[in-house]
Amino acid sequence: MNLIAIIFPKTKTFLKYLLLITVYTCAVVWFDDHYFPRHMFFEAKELMTTTSIVIGLLLAFRTNSAYDRWWEGRKLWGQLVNEIRNFCLKCNTLLNSEQMENISQLLIAFPYILKNHLRGGATNLDGLKVDEAALSGKNAPLHIAQTIESILQQWKRDKAIDGFDLLFLDTHARSLMDITGSCERILKSPIAPSYKYIIWLWLILYLLVLPWLLTPVLDLYTIPAMIFGAYFIFALELLAEEVEEPFGTNPADLPLDSICETIKSSIHQIIKISHKH
Repeated sequence: MNLIAIIFPKTKTFLKYLLLITVYTCAVVWFDDHYFPRHMFFEAKELMTTTSIVIGLLLAFRTNSAYDRWWEGRKLWGQLVNEIRNFCLKCNTLLNSEQMENISQLLIAFPYILKNHLRGGATNLDGLKVDEAALSGKNAPLHIAQTIESILQQWKRDKAIDGFDLLFLDTHARSLMDITGSCERILKSPIAPSYKYIIWLWLILYLLVLPWLLTPVLDLYTIPAMIFGAYFIFALELLAEEVEEPFGTNPADLPLDSICETIKSSIHQIIKISHKH
């Protein structure tokens, strides 16, 4: 993971904002030249203290709201790992090698398809025996889940499994769409834009006024003080913007590629152990 991207969320935007506030602070220090009366700083001290507390609370609430979305997404993908593992384990005890091969390909493909679906990218299933043409222009996770349900019903008709086996397996199959629906809810229900605009307005006004109040007291030390303060303010806000959309490719987003590989290796391990016995 890129250390720069971790320290500076949305690196280009972050550095641009930090550069702007640095240039602005330098201009204030140069222009002020102690013409800003000291007594005004002390008169505004209580107001700025109150404003700082309000901004701190807003940023804390903003960060918590964004992190809740990230954490819910992580729990859903953790559940997906468990459901697919359990589904594969149960199928492995009931089915022959040919049937197991067919269902395992679909179970491996599902997380990759869901990942691409959430990221809005094309479905790429190189090496997997899944008809990509059949997924074109469709809700691909829904199509795979429907295919799995159809296979379960066919096994029941062929008496490869009985009614109780179908009931147990169907629980895991249905969970695939439950997880997909929950992920889509996170993806398509962003935090209200008006709330974010209000926070940005507060931050901008606060950072525009603060150097005028600090310069009469700190003089040139206002510049590093503003850079230090602006870093944490911008870092928290931009990090919140990253994690509130947890299914992307930013460093702070969920490691979906790694989770997909974990599911794939787990299924291969289950099949390999079965073949040994």
